[in-house]
This record gives sequence, structure tokens and C-alpha cells, in this order.
Amino acid sequence: MWQSIDCGREAIRLDDTLFTWNSNHDYTQTGTNELVRINTTRDEFNTLRAFPNNTKDNCYNVPIDAQPIRYIIRVGFYYGNYDGLSRPPTFDLFINNVKWTTVNTTINNGEPVYEEIIYYNKGSGFFKICLAHVQDGGIPIINSIETVGVSHVLYPKMETNATYNLVTRINFGGPEVRYDLETDEVYNRIWSKRSTPYANVSGLPTYFAPTLENHPPGSVLANAIESNASDPINFTIDLPQLASQSAYIVLYITKQQENSINPNQTASVKIEIDSQDQGTVHTSGYGETTVVTKYPVMVSGPTMNMTLSRADESSLPPMIAAMEVFTKWDSDKSSAAPEFFSFAYSLIILFMLLLVA
Repeated sequence: MWQSIDCGREAIRLDDTLFTWNSNHDYTQTGTNELVRINTTRDEFNTLRAFPNNTKDNCYNVPIDAQPIRYIIRVGFYYGNYDGLSRPPTFDLFINNVKWTTVNTTINNGEPVYEEIIYYNKGSGFFKICLAHVQDGGIPIINSIETVGVSHVLYPKMETNATYNLVTRINFGGPEVRYDLETDEVYNRIWSKRSTPYANVSGLPTYFAPTLENHPPGSVLANAIESNASDPINFTIDLPQLASQSAYIVLYITKQQENSINPNQTASVKIEIDSQDQGTVHTSGYGETTVVTKYPVMVSGPTMNMTLSRADESSLPPMIAAMEVFTKWDSDKSSAAPEFFSFAYSLIILFMLLLVA
């Protein structure tokens, strides 16, 4: 089941890809629709739903398949100075009464902020996504909710009943890639562009998109980065928490098309994460991509450092086309959503106290 909600929108709309964005009406009964004052290029961020009342009912009830299945759930936030106060809010985000994260809309230089998880639906038939006020945090807002049911072909080493938080998903050497009429991204994932000091090179030919683990789109694999000579490729990835956490890391390591001048060149890449050896990968044939999954890898915030270096037996420097990093939610993650007394419930309590008196 694939659905998208344009929070704050009064009516259903079709975007440029002919994809349907639903309005609020069937999902929430609280909050107010607002227009941002600083528009973006994506229409779903030009409207938002604000929740000025501090109540436990600031929620969206999103219907899903009643069968147990994993979902990609992505929620978007963009302040856009809708209230003219120039005070981007901070608030808590919950899913099914469990705290997901604290959303800070001041990050990302004022641009839209996404929070994304891979979540296992146990057959409830809906997701409950709620926003809660925090002290001095301002009014919670939300711009978009997107859900996509996925099979176990995606990220097969993930534990079935666990929830995984997306830390980053990068398309190296190329532009941002997401679902549209010109790409072959069929799970509505967003592959972000990332600037690096390394050379941009051609990876997988754009006309050849094999069925690889996790179904990476060919438009992502068509580009890659490569280090110079024997130099390694180094990355630093910001992590969502300081404590030790279990990471799920996927590397899409590619090799350029065959060099007719020297057709016998080999490519082997040594992987290190936080200075710990994670093994050596011998890449596939020319113009092909090798998908490497490392899990579980224990890491600690605020950052994780990764190094891809040329192995001793390799005659080519390392290349990489894309990377995904997730962290697993703690199994005892059970912070319940804050409870607020409704007026009716308060009357019941008062009536019982009068009876006792």
C-alpha cells in the first residue's frame, strides 16, 4: 500500500508525476491548515498542519494493510515562516504511542526536514502518528506523510520485528534521485546528493539496471566517485544519538566499464568503520555493482567514520556509487506519548470523587 498525505491541503491533488496526494480530511480532526510564506519547489511543503492546542489528539490515523508487512514511513517538516514569527519549532514525534524522535525544524539551514523509518506493521491496520509539544518548543507542525509497503527483498538482513531509523541515503557522483517519471526508483526512496572532494566517474551504464539486493535504481548506480591513486575514500556520518547503537550499513560498490588499454585491472576494496576492519570486497565485472551489507555494526555518536581503501592486491582505487545507513531502535524503546485528560474524562473523575465523599 503506497499513499501520500499533503498535510494542510484542502483537496486531493496530482503532482508532476501524476502521483496522488491526499488531503487531511480522512486522517486527522485536530489542528489548522496553514500556508507557508517562503515557498519551496515541492508543493507538499507549501502547506502545513499546525497544532496549537496541547492535546494528546494531535495525531494522524493512517490506514495500511492489515497483513503484517514492513513499511517505509517518511514524514516531512518545513516551517516556511508560516506564522510570520521567524521561530521554527521543536517538538516530539510519536508512532503508535512510542517516541520516534524530537524534530528540530531549525536544522538543515531552514530547508525541509525528513524523518524516515522502516517499521514492521503487526497487523493493526493503521499507523498513528502524533506530535507533542515540548517546553518552549513552539507549535508542532507537519507537512507530509508517505508510506510504502515493502517486501523482504529490501534490506533482507534486517530483523523482522525491529524498527530501523534512516540516517542517510546518498547518491555519490550524481544528483538527487527520487520517484518520478524519469527514474526507476519504485519504492519512493530519496537518494540525496552529497558533495565530496573525490572525482565523479561513470559507474553502471544508465541503460542497464540489474535486479540487485535492495533494488537500487539504475539512475543512482550510473554515477560514482573514485579516489586518486592509492588514496582512500573517507566519510563522516552524523548519528542520531550519542549512546552505542547498532547500525545497518549498505554500500553499493561499483567498477567502471572495461579499460581497453589495460583490461586486466582488478578492484578490491578494504572497508573500515571507526578504525575497525570490516573485511575486503572483491568487486564484480566491469560496469557492475556489488552490494555489501554490514550488520550489526556497533557505533557511537556523534559521528561514524568510514574508510574505503585499495586492498594490496588491487590495481584500481576504490569506487562507490551509493550508501545507506540505518540505526536500529532499542528493543526496549517504549517512551509512551504524553497523556492529557480530556474534558469528559475529567468530569467522570470528578463524579467518582463526589460519590466517595
